[in-house]
Amino acid sequence: MKGAKKSYEFDTQYSDIEKELEERKNRIKTICFKTCLKCGETKFIFKFSLDKRNTDGRTNVCKNCRVSEAEKYYYKNKDRILIRNKIYRDNNRRDRSEYFKKYQEENKERLKRLAKKWYKKNRKTIKKRNLEYYRANEEACKQRRKLWIEKNKEGVKKYNREYKRKHKILRAVI
Repeated sequence: MKGAKKSYEFDTQYSDIEKELEERKNRIKTICFKTCLKCGETKFIFKFSLDKRNTDGRTNVCKNCRVSEAEKYYYKNKDRILIRNKIYRDNNRRDRSEYFKKYQEENKERLKRLAKKWYKKNRKTIKKRNLEYYRANEEACKQRRKLWIEKNKEGVKKYNREYKRKHKILRAVI
């Protein structure tokens, strides 16, 4: 029994493992929470943005505080920011338009889904706004409708024929 361990050797190894597990638990507790330097609150670690420069990989100020700082900065410097953005847009109009066209082509399905979801969410507001517009501009809307019908006579006839055919079948069934 050359390689057999004595009982007291197992006890020391077991206690070392216990200590290591306890230390690991304490480390996890400290990793899960962090104190914001701005508001002083202790929050979950995911309430802090990622930052590779810090040892724990997170910023020292929570996301809420950073958002409020950004808002304060924006309202304090709003005019300057808007002018700077306008100058950038004017100087990069062609590049931006190319980028957006490319983006729309590459993300056509995603944009359709988002638009559909937005429309469903805002349907009542949209209908209300359209009705208000129609009431305020009723004559212009009627004129536009007449022009559209004149330009699309063939399509309107085709649509009406299909509509009547389908509804004759439905009436016959009922």
